[in-house]
Amino acid sequence: MVFNSAVVVAVADVSTDTWQLMWRVPSWQRINTEQLMDVAFCYPMYQLSRLVLCLWTFMCLSPDDSFYSYTYES
Repeated sequence: MVFNSAVVVAVADVSTDTWQLMWRVPSWQRINTEQLMDVAFCYPMYQLSRLVLCLWTFMCLSPDDSFYSYTYES
C-alpha cells in the first residue's frame, strides 16, 4: 500500500496538535511532529535494530578460537 507523504505529514500534524490540545499541554511544552516521530517510531526502531544485531552476532557468527585452542603444545 502506497501513501502520499504530504497527506501522511498533514495527518501527523493534525493528530499531534489534537492530542496535545485534548491533554491540555501548555503551548510552551508542546512537541512538534518531527519530535513525536522520533520518540514514537525512530527511537524504538533504533533499539530494535540494536537487538537484532546483537542476536545476529550471538546466533550466526562463530565465536573466537582464543578460548578453545585446537593447537596442542607439547
